[in-house]
Amino acid sequence: MDLIKIGKYIAEKRKALGLTQKQLAEQLGMSDKSVSKWERGICLPDVSVYMELCGILGISMNEFLAGEDISEENIVKIAEDNLIQVAKDSKAKQKNLKVIIAVMLLITVLMVSVLGSMIFRRLSQPRNYMMPVDRNSTEMKTAEILSGVDGAYLFRYSTKDKCRKLTIYVSEYQSGKLVSKEEIFGITYDEMETSPEGIIALIPDFDNFEIKTVLTDSDSKCTAYVPILEDVLEREYYGRSATQIKEMTPVQYDTEQGVVAFIYGKDGIRGFSIDDVTNEEYISDNDYVYYFSVEFSKF
Repeated sequence: MDLIKIGKYIAEKRKALGLTQKQLAEQLGMSDKSVSKWERGICLPDVSVYMELCGILGISMNEFLAGEDISEENIVKIAEDNLIQVAKDSKAKQKNLKVIIAVMLLITVLMVSVLGSMIFRRLSQPRNYMMPVDRNSTEMKTAEILSGVDGAYLFRYSTKDKCRKLTIYVSEYQSGKLVSKEEIFGITYDEMETSPEGIIALIPDFDNFEIKTVLTDSDSKCTAYVPILEDVLEREYYGRSATQIKEMTPVQYDTEQGVVAFIYGKDGIRGFSIDDVTNEEYISDNDYVYYFSVEFSKF
């Protein structure tokens, strides 16, 4: 149906009766804004007012739908055309409705999938875990700005089960052989009512040949400096790299677990996974490796 044509026809018939838009609207129990929209061809009146509107304007339903006066000889043809057009419009509306329903169903399925995925991840998340801090987080960006060219390595930990002690170790390897292992921190939580959670930060400073180690939780903060490449000739020319845990890692109580390893080599560096050290499968030609590990103790 031609909305513009029907709108002009309504306006023509209203004016012929000497009615304003407001007066016509009052007779229909509607607002004059609705009448204005009809006459501008923006939309059609609701089907429920067709008959009453036609009665006020003194026109037939077929004339209303055609948007023009119809002579008696043409009334059958116009009526057929109107029926065909109404049928087409109805089919188009049904098609549009089906499209809208399909889109809504798709959106609903997507929302349910996302919500289900979030719930699944939440339920499947370990009660006790360590994980790297998101590189795009404010904490990480701030740490990188403050740390300099060697970057920063931040790890969040959380324990829902009671933890008695958290210990951080550093092990030094030379040419693949363990030469020393030291405890950096050993924090006891015996008197805490809540299980510990916090952040472990490791910040290598090659210019000063040390690795700053920070452990912070809701109640305390500990800092230590681990020297590297002590008494090594021409150490300022050594290459350097690092490897770390990449994702959320379940805490294994009373078991030492690797977090990050810093690698240094005079004539080159061979990369490896942090698990290569954790599982005691580390075989490397790297000159020096400083391997940082943690242990959460229950007993």
